[in-house]
Amino acid sequence: MIKTALRHTCACLALTAGMYGSAAFAQATDPDPGDDAGTAPPAREIVVTGTLIRGTPEDAALPVDVFSSDDLAEKGVTSPLQFIKELPSVGSVLGDTNQFSTAAQGFQGNGSINLRGLGFTRTLVLLNGKRTIQAPGDGFADTNLIPLFALQRVEILKDGAAATYGSDAIAGVANFITRDRFDGVEVAGDWTFIKGSDGNYNVSGLIGKNFGSANIMVGAGWQHRSELATTARDYTQQSYDVNASGYSALATPGLFAVTYLNPGPTTITRPDMGCTQLGGYFTSPVCRFTYIPYDNITEEEDRYQVYGQASVDITDSTRWHASALWAKTDLESLNYSPSFPPTQGPNGSGFISAFTTSPNNPGVAAFLAQQGLPPSGGANGTLFRITNVYYRPLGFLGNPLDPERGAGTGSAKNNAWRVNSGFEFDLSPSLSLAVDGTYWRSSREFYAPDIVGSRLQNALNGFGGPNCTGTTPGANGCLWFNPFVNAGPSNPALGISNPFYVPGAENSPELLSWLQVPVGTFQREEQFVLDAVISGETGWSLPGGEVAFAVGAQYRENNFSSRPLSDVSNLNVNPCFREGDRSCVGTVTEGVGPFIFLGGSRPIQLSQDVRALFAEVQLPVLDTLEISGAVRYEDYGSPIGSTINPKASFRFEATPWLTLRGSIGTTFRGPLASNVDPNFITALAGLTATGGNYKSVDLYGNPGLNPETALTYNVGAIVKTGGLTASVDFWSFDFKDQIVVTPADAIASSVATGALTANGTRLINCSAELRNLITFSGNTCFQGTTTGLDIARVRTQWVNGPDVKVQGLDFALNYDLDAGFGVVSIGGNATYNLKYQTDDFFVGSVLVTSAYDAVGFGNYFRDPGTLPEWRANGYLNVNTGGLNLRYGVTYISSVFDERCAGKTGLCQPIAGTPSGGSDFGRNSGSYMQHDLVANYTLPVTFAQIQLTAAVRNIFDEEPADAYLPLGYNPFIGNAIGRNFTLGAKVKF
Repeated sequence: MIKTALRHTCACLALTAGMYGSAAFAQATDPDPGDDAGTAPPAREIVVTGTLIRGTPEDAALPVDVFSSDDLAEKGVTSPLQFIKELPSVGSVLGDTNQFSTAAQGFQGNGSINLRGLGFTRTLVLLNGKRTIQAPGDGFADTNLIPLFALQRVEILKDGAAATYGSDAIAGVANFITRDRFDGVEVAGDWTFIKGSDGNYNVSGLIGKNFGSANIMVGAGWQHRSELATTARDYTQQSYDVNASGYSALATPGLFAVTYLNPGPTTITRPDMGCTQLGGYFTSPVCRFTYIPYDNITEEEDRYQVYGQASVDITDSTRWHASALWAKTDLESLNYSPSFPPTQGPNGSGFISAFTTSPNNPGVAAFLAQQGLPPSGGANGTLFRITNVYYRPLGFLGNPLDPERGAGTGSAKNNAWRVNSGFEFDLSPSLSLAVDGTYWRSSREFYAPDIVGSRLQNALNGFGGPNCTGTTPGANGCLWFNPFVNAGPSNPALGISNPFYVPGAENSPELLSWLQVPVGTFQREEQFVLDAVISGETGWSLPGGEVAFAVGAQYRENNFSSRPLSDVSNLNVNPCFREGDRSCVGTVTEGVGPFIFLGGSRPIQLSQDVRALFAEVQLPVLDTLEISGAVRYEDYGSPIGSTINPKASFRFEATPWLTLRGSIGTTFRGPLASNVDPNFITALAGLTATGGNYKSVDLYGNPGLNPETALTYNVGAIVKTGGLTASVDFWSFDFKDQIVVTPADAIASSVATGALTANGTRLINCSAELRNLITFSGNTCFQGTTTGLDIARVRTQWVNGPDVKVQGLDFALNYDLDAGFGVVSIGGNATYNLKYQTDDFFVGSVLVTSAYDAVGFGNYFRDPGTLPEWRANGYLNVNTGGLNLRYGVTYISSVFDERCAGKTGLCQPIAGTPSGGSDFGRNSGSYMQHDLVANYTLPVTFAQIQLTAAVRNIFDEEPADAYLPLGYNPFIGNAIGRNFTLGAKVKF
């Protein structure tokens, strides 16, 4: 797509951009404010998102929403994430902290867009009409890399567009378009004040210059987001009896079994001291540990972009353009629990009694004294063994590597660059050829800290540390790990002193650095895209004008690689429970890895080539009726195959004030190379069958995957009369063979069907058909004894899943009134989700999930994630003189926790509490946020100076309740609370 001045006014532009006030959408039809009318060449016809035919008006058949840079400024938008989250047509997106969701794990620092809630891999993101940088290996564009400071407008196509753009456009397209022929210097900055945080800020600079028919523009931006701890907001700190999902039965203080020989074995089981004193909840015999105070609502994050572009008219009939983008996102101090809980130890799967502590451990004496138990050789005889029954290596005492808060610390770094260049040739006055090449490369280094099980066991026996030699515990560089509560002075996250601390019993940072290893990968993906399109008029005339067309071809090549950050997490090197052991190779436990919680990975190298041919035709049947058609052939090669997808649309001006539009077609999405690769990755999930405790979920690729397809259609009407513009659109997607993951939660629940036990989970049916997809503690299942809590791992796989039908309505309204002193605009946008019906989901012959309609539910353990019935925003905009004042209201309707469906009484069982359960989050409650943004342009002549002041979430509305670890639904509401922004933009 080549960007030039718009030549059409359009109902849809006035409608959607008009949500910011009449001045905003009127300006959107003007040339860029930086254009130099004296030197710029004449405006050329544009290509609107959704078609490859030049000159198509923006009020054409397809539902395209257009937002100018002025619109974004008047709304006070400071990041792509903020803009995307406020679109009513968008569902759950990445960008906010949500590490407790399997759909978001490993994506810290990434942003996404999710039209219609169909998934972020089903919305295609373009930069200037061409594919842009994706998160490596994951199939979605990272919107955090978009250079917001360089944008002229954003176009959102809310309709299936694979017939035009190919795979990934199944739900629609977001096209971010940079400024055209910008001339001048512009600097901008803003600061957002957030209670409990050091604040967020953005700075950017842009410079452009016209040289006759040539233009060069270069700019850079930096966005900083500060850490906001969970302890800064009360709604994250729910007690165990209200929201147990943020608590674990594994803690320090733990539950220990002390065995004496007198002369036969006598075992006494005791919980360590300090549970309630350090902030826990005691349910005999275990301490419920909350890891939430060690986590953040937002992580400290820095984003950088440098963008440049150039264009020149080489001759009257030949034009050249090029652009380059470098961007990176750094999160260098991601907060996690001090240590993860064990799901396995050096001797096998399972968390119960996974470790033992030597009787000679220096922490034992204080532990026994605090318990009132005799030392070895006392009344009970020789101390033979101490078993860590229910235990987490680092709990309330925090992690010595983070003296400030005691958190485990990870990192995520994204680095990417993209170049694009192309030529346009006018083959005749009515025919043009565009040839473009785009190349991008993105890399991601991500890790979280986890403890190596065999190292921990060695340290509990006095053989820990990187310099340990010899056979004497605690000597020759060997270090002890103290597992007891006497090892630390406080709970640093909550600022609580530990009354059971014994000075000198601490675990050293040196030992922790050896025990706790970064578990992660370095991933890299590159894509080369070559596009060639011939478009223009055919010379054939119809009553409404000449028939226009476009034909073209595209070639895409993707290469993806991933490697573990160290040999410790490389499953080719360390495939078994113990570091350095390879005896499990060829058995069912190969690939468990040596860590107590996280899974390792294997080096992989994948590639994928896609070839496509496509065509469009535009038929102006009458002055008031236009019909368009498109078809695309796309070939993925073996084993995926090829697809052909057609699309047709119409636009009919029924009256001077009423326009009807509609479209119908098939669309598709091909599997990613990683989807069909037989290797697996490991995520973590708090499963219903395990009482919410987090377990490993292994996700395997499937070489037999087919592309998913969908029949899509859209019908709508636009009314424009006087100062009123309104529209309504009905949209529908009918999916076949959707590419999904078999549901880990449902698989686990399908085997946990027995009676409810004292630990809050159900007995396992060891003869269940899907038993082979579950790994249990000790790798065994005992009928009548093994419970859901004994589940250690769940195997899942990419499959072509059940059919899905999705339908809804979009509404938009804007009314402009000339009030004498200025223009007053009032209106709003809304999306009403009518249906998200998923058919029965079978794994093998087992029905794991019955058919359901996801609308109005949190969908915390199923697709498509949170999907409220209504998302809407309204506004009152006043534009007078140099002042634009906007009052906005955002509304999101309540959702129901699907885990409560069909239940009576208390929704969530909670073991060890007097009531036995909780109703917290059954209905999330609706969310309404009020914002006020003021923009004032100073009355000076030496520069254009615009000042911005905003207060968001004026009434400090809390996000919607949810029975999730953080206590709120991150997709319904603003988790940071009331905040204030001051900003300025100066152009010379």
